[in-house]
Amino acid sequence: MTLVITACTNRKRKPVSDSLHMAALPEADLPNLADDWARRLARERARFRGDEIYGGRSFREAIAAARLLDARLMVVSAGLGLIDAEASVPPYACTVLIGAPDSISARIIGEFDSAAWWRKLNQASPFAVALHDVASRNDGLICAALSEAYIDMIAADLLSLPRTVLARLRLFTRAPADQIPATLRDFLMPYDDRLDGPDSSNRGTRSDFAGRALRHFAEVIADNVDARDAHAHAEAVSHALEGWRLPTQFARTRHDDAALLDLIRANWDAEGGSSSRLLRRFRDDLGIACEQGRFAQLARIVRRERA
Repeated sequence: MTLVITACTNRKRKPVSDSLHMAALPEADLPNLADDWARRLARERARFRGDEIYGGRSFREAIAAARLLDARLMVVSAGLGLIDAEASVPPYACTVLIGAPDSISARIIGEFDSAAWWRKLNQASPFAVALHDVASRNDGLICAALSEAYIDMIAADLLSLPRTVLARLRLFTRAPADQIPATLRDFLMPYDDRLDGPDSSNRGTRSDFAGRALRHFAEVIADNVDARDAHAHAEAVSHALEGWRLPTQFARTRHDDAALLDLIRANWDAEGGSSSRLLRRFRDDLGIACEQGRFAQLARIVRRERA
């Protein structure tokens, strides 16, 4: 069986209890914070399938790719550890992103190390499974669509896989190749900004780039019995993108938060309340500059206003 591995998303489709907001935890050193968090996870009665909890385009693209490849979908979760997307788990709010709401780093006394958090979380979480065990029980491709932050977090797990298992890894990311551990670069699929150019039928934002690249791979390059090695797959990706043009670069106008909120409210209905489509409209149609994280926070304000 093929494995598809994707990252959790900050957007949750189920309500999160007050106790499972990372911001609700008292500050502690990393081991004690992870233990406190794991106890709260275990006590939470409200549980849903993982694929019913996570929202956002990147997760939808991973689901689509898993279906195309007849694959088992796994989620790298900063709050739960590595989980099966069909597992029954509680909704939660925490992230490894620095400065974000419910950031883990804001609750840790001392220096925050996402890889150390990942190791401790997978030991303490009642829902986590070991990547080594899951990957070793399957003999198909291991297709991982991850951001740079999540690659950093789980790199040690990937690098500890037996060589014959690691050889089945196909990595999809927008992270620069020189920021990825050297051993993992051999398995990086060469998707680039052409995925957002005029010849692509699956354009989007940088935050969902990895998921969209994975979906293209599942649709055009590979299937669930594909025995080609990583080099052959990389060549196939390069051939598929050959002749595709890069996106046109625009000079976009910047606005303060108040002006952006007014623009979001004015355009909300036109995009059906989808923040990802709205951000694309702002950038491509209206020529407005806004960083993804900042836009998501402002869109959440408008979503609450209209609820």
